[in-house]
Amino acid sequence: MTRSELIQYLSSIDVHNSSYAFDRIKNSECVSILKEEGVWKVYYTERNIPDLLFQSENEILVYDFVAGLFKDWMGL
Repeated sequence: MTRSELIQYLSSIDVHNSSYAFDRIKNSECVSILKEEGVWKVYYTERNIPDLLFQSENEILVYDFVAGLFKDWMGL
């Protein structure tokens, strides 16, 4: 899955764009996807404390992980 496909998918399952961020860690109950030192990382921030959920050198796997994460959270 590409970044634009992820954005399209999240929109199709009614995930508000404030629930995720790209290229930076966003504070307050948000999934953030960014590349640090050549590795793609997914963080979930709660109470302004980021928690690393997943990492991969493969960008596509990271977007697939995030899609699955929201799918589970939405009960789909």
